[in-house]
Amino acid sequence: MLFASVVWLLSALSTHAAEPSLISIDDLYRFDAPTGLVVAPDNQSAVYARRWNERSSRTVRFSLWRVDGDASKRRPLEDGEPDARQPLLSPDGKWIVFLSTRPFAVGQPAVEPVPPYSDTATDIWLMPAKGGPAIPLAGRNKPYGRVFSDPFYGNISFSPDGRRLVFVADDGVDPRTPEERANNVQVVREDQGEGYEGYRPAQVWIADLADQPTDVAAARVLRVTQEDDAWFGDPQWLPDGKSLVVHSNLSTDRESVRYSINKNFDLWRLDVSSSGDVTRSQLTNDVGPDVSPRVSPDGKRLAYLSVPRKGSHADVFNLVVLDLNSPLRSRRVIFNHHGEQADRPPHLPPAFPLPRDCWVNEDRISFNAPYRTGMKTQVVDFGDGPAALDESKSGTHSPAQTKLAAARTKLTPQADEFLKNRIIAKGEVINWKSFDGMDIEGIFTRPTTPGAKAPFKMVLYPHGGPHSRSQLGFDFTVQVLAANGYAVFQPNFRGSAGYGQRFIDADRYDFGGSDMRDILTGIDHLVHAGQVDPKRQFVYGISYGGYTTCSLITQTQQFRAAVPQNAVTDLNMMWALTDIQSWTEWEFGGLPWEVPQKISDHSPLTHVAKVTTPTLILHAANDRRCPLPMGRAFYRALKSAGVETQMVIYPDEGHPIKQPMHQADVLQRVLAWFAKHDVETAK
Repeated sequence: MLFASVVWLLSALSTHAAEPSLISIDDLYRFDAPTGLVVAPDNQSAVYARRWNERSSRTVRFSLWRVDGDASKRRPLEDGEPDARQPLLSPDGKWIVFLSTRPFAVGQPAVEPVPPYSDTATDIWLMPAKGGPAIPLAGRNKPYGRVFSDPFYGNISFSPDGRRLVFVADDGVDPRTPEERANNVQVVREDQGEGYEGYRPAQVWIADLADQPTDVAAARVLRVTQEDDAWFGDPQWLPDGKSLVVHSNLSTDRESVRYSINKNFDLWRLDVSSSGDVTRSQLTNDVGPDVSPRVSPDGKRLAYLSVPRKGSHADVFNLVVLDLNSPLRSRRVIFNHHGEQADRPPHLPPAFPLPRDCWVNEDRISFNAPYRTGMKTQVVDFGDGPAALDESKSGTHSPAQTKLAAARTKLTPQADEFLKNRIIAKGEVINWKSFDGMDIEGIFTRPTTPGAKAPFKMVLYPHGGPHSRSQLGFDFTVQVLAANGYAVFQPNFRGSAGYGQRFIDADRYDFGGSDMRDILTGIDHLVHAGQVDPKRQFVYGISYGGYTTCSLITQTQQFRAAVPQNAVTDLNMMWALTDIQSWTEWEFGGLPWEVPQKISDHSPLTHVAKVTTPTLILHAANDRRCPLPMGRAFYRALKSAGVETQMVIYPDEGHPIKQPMHQADVLQRVLAWFAKHDVETAK
């Protein structure tokens, strides 16, 4: 009997220990996931980069891991897990190519550093797939500088025969003159802004690999693009292994492409002779961006993404197919999502970038498409006759791709395993009519705290952009808020992506106007439904979500407290200081001195005297997209107006705040600010 009681007690304790708990801010240091997994040619093994937030250093770490047989059989490929990211396997599966911040064997840095708020500066390394010492691609005498790892410019890939490697890197040259260095001055030079500070223009390089690598892997490295002030990216091999397709903006109208692809990028073919001579020919010549080239398996066609204008920072893309063998370079827009029939498309507009393996066969392309609050897979058949969408998805992959997908599923380790022991809040889509009858939807997430009952206290959490969107799925900020007793409302107001080009254009000339009314009518809908307490509402937004936050508190006093982060507060400063001047010019129809009244009327700073809401301002010190002076100006104005306010600045951070310790600090401060100003509704 005593034995049975002990067994029951141990069982009860075990059951109790297994009960899921609420998510906490400290869980930031439990995220640990495989990234960039690549499957070996035999489909029996894979290599991936482990990405985790390390608690001891409070930094993000990467290292190289291998899987054999199934996901449970995984191991690090190097002792001590030195930095390694974005692995790539050679066609024969014998070599792993990867990026790393590690120094050369003699201790010399492999790359000149860039600011910590930019993309991490790396070099290329190779390692035997079964393990062994890593060797640099070109070593200390390399002719290139920092390798690009972003999804717009960066790409590393083997030629079809596996003997050559194409990649994108800058030239590593200090752009300052000797006089500038001697006098410690810096002349302003145009760059690519957010994420690219410290980098020189992106150039395309080809490495001829040695048959038997020794201290370096490359026998020769050729630079194949030569314009020192132009940026080239996303190189794709043609089947002959001697030619490439790249995209580049060679016009004088340039600005950042980070989250903003709206300039005149064209596609170019580069034919490289054995001696290293390069012949360049232009494949497209459109007004807007032609990007993300993808070569068909037979090498006869090229699929790419295109926008027929230089419009907003996030117009929808058309899918275009170009005939590479035609002397006239004939092309076909599969469907014009900007045309008169845009409200009746045969397929959804594709997301950027196109998948590397988007070609199913010579007449079918598969891609992902943003749709409302989710994503949809589209398989488009554009053979004979009009383009048709295969709703059955029967041809999503070729037979080889299907086998690869099955192997990937089998070999991919579980990400963020701690989440199995956490209570996860589930968002639901809600719909309402706005003030003018327009249909709007958003995501409503109820709190996960025990005993929470409607009507809930609520945090409005608007997305950025404005041509971005809120999506269903796991969002750590939403989960932390829900675990602390808040319902979270994420409206996809007019201007949001995922609803077609006309919806994106619906808030042009009217930022802070109709889109704010969409949000407020959504809150009214939730209040009338008994889900939200009318007296316990808060707002926290980032970027355009910060603009939304600042705009709303100049228009209403219904929020008990507000937190704008990296916010647009003044449109004159936004135009003058941001890395995307076209954002303001397009959305308001002119330069600031051409439309001064619009710029003033739609700037929250203009209306700051109307604010009474306690406001905590958070801003990254090195934000190139929404620069720090806008946060400082709004803070100073609130102080002068007698509004309760505080400002916190995060050093070494850009537009996204990336460092785990700063992410944790942001959430702690948001929760503390809201708790300080929360008042229970009188019952």
